[in-house]
Amino acid sequence: MESTSHLPILKRAGVVLLVIGLIDIGVMVYCIANSISYSSSVNIFAVFAGICLLRGNLRVAVVVRWIAIFLLVGFFGMLLVWPLIQPIDLTLTQWRLDPLGSLASLALMIFWLVLLLWLNRELGRAPVLEARAAAGRKPRDMRIPAAVGVGTVVAIVVLLNMLFGGESAAKAEAMARQQFGPAYRYHISSMHIGTSSTGTRVAATVTAWNEKEIKTVSFSWSE
Repeated sequence: MESTSHLPILKRAGVVLLVIGLIDIGVMVYCIANSISYSSSVNIFAVFAGICLLRGNLRVAVVVRWIAIFLLVGFFGMLLVWPLIQPIDLTLTQWRLDPLGSLASLALMIFWLVLLLWLNRELGRAPVLEARAAAGRKPRDMRIPAAVGVGTVVAIVVLLNMLFGGESAAKAEAMARQQFGPAYRYHISSMHIGTSSTGTRVAATVTAWNEKEIKTVSFSWSE
């Protein structure tokens, strides 16, 4: 007789993902209705994955666990390299000037980390692995998504340092410095360089901060 001990595990994970996906869709609809900026890639995938897990789909269980490990490694990797992406002083200033917003962001990050850890543990439990083996599916090496996560973090750091260390970034910072003066420190928080038949278009966002305030200004120009 085929074992069904894995089904309660898949159903638990499915319910959690389905609820999160539906809540996320509700928040998205609310934001759209009230002209509030909102973006998320969780909602549809979470609903789809949740439904599949509720139906006992072992293939989707592997996909969800793969993604969970990839994101976990990415999260922890970004935490480690964050000082290379944003100055520590800016991060501390954000915490000091907006403690409630910073705590909300931290709480949300902790929520996602706990969720990913839980999904990895649940979908990697013995009954699920045994059910896959009984169905003739080969075991998946979860070191692969971990390695992909590490590689992604390294690639992001390298690309950002190349992008933010170039002439366009220096020009954006100089424009911000001309506008706000020497009483602030400056950091390139985002930059986009697009090339078309009409030439190259650069859009950059610069964060200016000191002990009392943080300002954000955007520039765009053609090269």
